[in-house]
Amino acid sequence: MKALKYLSLIAVTALPIAGALAQTPPPAQDTQPQQQGASFESLDTNGDGKISKDEAAANASVSAQFSRYDQNGDGFIERAEVNSANNSGDSGKQ
Repeated sequence: MKALKYLSLIAVTALPIAGALAQTPPPAQDTQPQQQGASFESLDTNGDGKISKDEAAANASVSAQFSRYDQNGDGFIERAEVNSANNSGDSGKQ
């Protein structure tokens, strides 16, 4: 009988803890929206080393600034152009 009391006490004590653990959401892995911070590689879906207008359309920010990145006007964004545009200062940012 005494063992049953202890077992009941343990069960009653453990239930709220188990319930709290079961309700804890998993940690967020990526809190940024997918369109923020897209990598060059993720946009270059065909792996040719440059981003076409069609590939840029997958990211609204890159698509909207396509002409800023396409510095030589060939219709593609190359890694060197991205580096150059990103290192040219805070033009367009406030």
